[in-house]
Amino acid sequence: MLIFVHGGIPGVTPYCSGAHIWGRCLSLFEKEFKVHAVNLKGGDVESQVEELSKYEKAHLVGHDLGGLVALSFALKYPGKVQAVTAVSSVAAAPTGDGVEDMTLAFPPLPKWSRASQAWALERLSYSRHHIDGALLDACVAAAKTQAQAAENFGAGITQAKTRLFEACRAEGIRVPVQVIWGSHDPLGAVDQGLWLFRILAQQQKASQFHVLHRTGALPFREEPEAFHQIVAAFYEATG
Repeated sequence: MLIFVHGGIPGVTPYCSGAHIWGRCLSLFEKEFKVHAVNLKGGDVESQVEELSKYEKAHLVGHDLGGLVALSFALKYPGKVQAVTAVSSVAAAPTGDGVEDMTLAFPPLPKWSRASQAWALERLSYSRHHIDGALLDACVAAAKTQAQAAENFGAGITQAKTRLFEACRAEGIRVPVQVIWGSHDPLGAVDQGLWLFRILAQQQKASQFHVLHRTGALPFREEPEAFHQIVAAFYEATG
């Protein structure tokens, strides 16, 4: 089974994510595999990890924050995980002491309106061709039920990332893992993704790193066929 774990921080990110964010790429996987895209509701990383605990022997595909959640789940429940694919997971990648990213700063008001979310999605993308009415309708619908983020969400991300890096330096992540990054991701350069890969690969030989060219922070939407090929091949190799 392939479990798709969306990114986005509830009540914080200027676009409302959810299972809908994966778009057309899901239909490509559904032709070959059993697929489920989850809608996480937890107000912190740990509670989102627990939401996944009902699944057994799944290949987790996590975008951004979903990548950190998937990796954290693999650390806690390695017996339930076949492999992990972390996609443009800036949330899991080392950040260093760089200047704060301003890509999504000062979104148009009102927050989570159709126009505001379209603005955010355009800024995250290499090309806006994938931003259609269906995506915006789904994002607006998600905004109506979007939970407000817990005050400690940021601290939980830092704690989860610290645990991940410590584990990778020690016994290592115990399942095969790959990192996929967009060549023009405005939230994190390819080098940032490469450093995440290096951390994950320290003790795990079954690891891969891929760059999808001419894509931004949502590479699975901009190049769904190429994304499908990479993930499907890894799924079959680790099954």
